[in-house]
Amino acid sequence: MAKCIVRLDNVAFTKNPALIKSAKYYVSTTATAIQNGMMVAIGDLVTGEREIHKVATPAVDTTYFGIVCTPEVMYDEKKHMDEFENAADAVLRVGVFQNGDIFSATVEAFDATPTVGKIVELAAANTMKVVATLTSGSTKVGKVVAVETVGAKTFYVVEVQ
Repeated sequence: MAKCIVRLDNVAFTKNPALIKSAKYYVSTTATAIQNGMMVAIGDLVTGEREIHKVATPAVDTTYFGIVCTPEVMYDEKKHMDEFENAADAVLRVGVFQNGDIFSATVEAFDATPTVGKIVELAAANTMKVVATLTSGSTKVGKVVAVETVGAKTFYVVEVQ
């Protein structure tokens, strides 16, 4: 199964390291693998750590969240970017969005295939929810502003709002 590929087109956290969090993904109390492009709620620091946060699946109304965007370093040169996954208990990179940021992700980052003009919001899942109008009580991530094909991959471009 293909994993999400995320593209950081124009996001503030690539220029401002204060908006990048080192983290480990947990489901309940178990460190768990997670793919890039997934949304996570940013929590407290891991016990005994100074800079590594616990991240978890967000709720629909989470306000402190980010996107998993660890550089895809794989030692098997035959692997493709859509095979990359952050291993359980590995330190991963989470970017915190600012209004106006633009990022792109493949369809695996969404609960449905996005189209231009649709709104992207948090769901009680790591994938982003695609809706026509913002759901009451949910956190808006942004709006789909373009669909781009690069080689065999289709990227859905989101402007954070």
